[in-house]
Amino acid sequence: METEIKVQIVLSIFLSLELLALYMIIIRTVANLEYSFNRIEAIVNREVQLSMRNKELEKKAKEKAQQNDMNKGKKNDLLLNIPFMERLSKEKKKDGHG
Repeated sequence: METEIKVQIVLSIFLSLELLALYMIIIRTVANLEYSFNRIEAIVNREVQLSMRNKELEKKAKEKAQQNDMNKGKKNDLLLNIPFMERLSKEKKKDGHG
């Protein structure tokens, strides 16, 4: 075999190995990108779930606070109407219910 053909074969093998290495690097990069996108999607989904849960808990807390305010208002009204309640109590005793 001539020297030129041997050099061409060696260079073509070297070029093939370089292309194979480049292909492997590209495949690995694509796989890493896919993994990264999947992780980002999972994180965003979890964040959305936590946000919705937080809003729901805030809504429940607000409703509970409003209910407590209503109960305090009713209690205050009852405290203001003690003479009325005493009269009702006396009426019940007269009727024989108390």
